[in-house]
Amino acid sequence: MVFNASDSQPSIVDVFFVNSRVTAETRASAITIPLDEDYDRADQIKNLRSVLIFDGPNENATCLGSAYQLLYSNRQWVSTGKFLTIVQLKPLSYTSGSQLLIQDFETTKEINEYQGVGGPGILPIVMDASKQASAFSTYSPYGFAYDCLLNITGTGTLDVYYGGITESKSNLIASYSVSTAAPNLPQLLRGVVRTYVLTGGIATVNIKRYGYFCNHIDKNMNGFITSREYKTNLTLPYSQDSLYYYSKGLFNYTLNLQTVDLSQNKSLQLTITNNKTNVLNVVYNSSNPPMLNTVLSGVGNEMDVFYKADYDSKKGGFYIDFTATKVKASAAKTYGLLVIFAILWAPFF
Repeated sequence: MVFNASDSQPSIVDVFFVNSRVTAETRASAITIPLDEDYDRADQIKNLRSVLIFDGPNENATCLGSAYQLLYSNRQWVSTGKFLTIVQLKPLSYTSGSQLLIQDFETTKEINEYQGVGGPGILPIVMDASKQASAFSTYSPYGFAYDCLLNITGTGTLDVYYGGITESKSNLIASYSVSTAAPNLPQLLRGVVRTYVLTGGIATVNIKRYGYFCNHIDKNMNGFITSREYKTNLTLPYSQDSLYYYSKGLFNYTLNLQTVDLSQNKSLQLTITNNKTNVLNVVYNSSNPPMLNTVLSGVGNEMDVFYKADYDSKKGGFYIDFTATKVKASAAKTYGLLVIFAILWAPFF
């Protein structure tokens, strides 16, 4: 496995099945990301003790320690040269899931604390960037799962990357001033690897793996929606990417499409419904392209986004700015009357 300092996407080593040598352009950086599932979690974590990391091109090099020690060090381990070797001594046949995230140290050299984060439930991550930047990364194979960034408390600035840290920031997806982030959260975050970097403060970041809290809207929101491969330059195998947002009451949803790849039979469908009745339903493709940076809106209790493509095709994905604003009871009642009026008068036109 070979990687470069310019790569935006870190390399992944499955620690339970692969004995691997990784080669960096400058020096190799490694962190352990534990699995998400509860099932057999204790055995999975225990098994990390049998995964050894060597500072060189083979197991005759100095042993830095185990993946278990790396997980709880809250630090990245860095090779003295270009090579790291990962050896699994005794894998448990029925366990899988934890990963080593490997990238070039040139991109992470400004990071002091660096954690790998995974697990069920709401995960509070304490980050101390009072002296030097602090970071953590999450991972989901093929981007099937996602993070729900629930809230941030404390001080500093939190940058979020789809992938690893890049000097060019080409894969930076969001940047939050911790003290003023509340109106933009919760936020659903996609990608395969997501890296959160705090600078200039101390903060607690609460995330939820898999994102019910991001899909269920109960307050005014101001955020964005992306496909899973957006800004990653990865080719992910899927034919449909679906996102759903629900609310108990009526919300005024706005959608502002900024970019979308509609080449090679791809399509994007945007719908807003009220009690299963379409308020907005548009489908974009190469024959019916959208007018970008144009606001679409509708009042309802559900908003859906469907992106379709050939299974193995290269996908540029999409990015949409969206808002959801709660409709007051009086306005909701007026809206309902207008809908009834339109239905009753439709036969006369």
